[in-house]
Amino acid sequence: MMIAIVGTTASGKTDLALKLASKYNGEIICADSRTIYRGMDIGTAKPTLAEQAAVPHHLLDVIEPGERLGAAEFKRLAEAAARDVLSRGRLPFLVGGSGMYVDAVLYDYKFPGGSDEKMRQKFEKLNDESLREMLAAEDPEAYGRVDLMNRRRVIRALETAGQPSSKRIEVRPDILVLGLTMNKEVIQKRIEQRIEKMLSEGFIQEVQTIGERYGWDCTAFEVIGYRAFKDVVFGRKTVAEATADFVSGDMALYKKQLTWFKRNKQIHWLTGDVEKAADALIQTAASV
Repeated sequence: MMIAIVGTTASGKTDLALKLASKYNGEIICADSRTIYRGMDIGTAKPTLAEQAAVPHHLLDVIEPGERLGAAEFKRLAEAAARDVLSRGRLPFLVGGSGMYVDAVLYDYKFPGGSDEKMRQKFEKLNDESLREMLAAEDPEAYGRVDLMNRRRVIRALETAGQPSSKRIEVRPDILVLGLTMNKEVIQKRIEQRIEKMLSEGFIQEVQTIGERYGWDCTAFEVIGYRAFKDVVFGRKTVAEATADFVSGDMALYKKQLTWFKRNKQIHWLTGDVEKAADALIQTAASV
């Protein structure tokens, strides 16, 4: 059995997961496309060292800021971690808001084969328009589905054109999925408070350190807060302007996450006393 705790940014997933994992002899598997990066601790609201000491965490600090971790590789790592947790008689908690990471596990995605390095290099030399034209010709279905403004995803679609892939229609029966969110006004206030705390903990210095160590064009600066505060380091924006961009970006993420997870009708959305509601669902699932 696995418990998944999913939902929007700033909804309290981490706090609930820590309480439940402590209560049910559990360990947390992080499903977050931001906390996978080493050294990006403050700006991703990564669990503190004290929280990680209280409850074991998996899939934090997996890659360097200049690297990427696709959903297929995340699924492989998450399932390996879950097997390890279960083998020790403990309960795995999959916790996060990165929809593709989460769904890859919940729906047991079967991914196409890996990329061919020579083919990848060939695609990298083409401009965006050529890539889109090639995808339209080779895989019209993918052309209609993929974000055509996202060069990386267009290339990935070309690499996997014609390869079979599949997923379950429903969530795996051995996973109970709990969902958390709050109304927009509360989320925005929590985001603002979180950014204020990040700044007090040295977030701007963290941004500068990442840029100097890995380069200012590395994947770290695709992450909302790091992108906004990069301009502070270079003097192009004030802290107030970057903070406003950070809030706006996280609110857009909130909307995207809510839309993504609301499509999953098997999520048990928690309201009121969320810990008590989660307890009741876990105990019911365990007795089945």
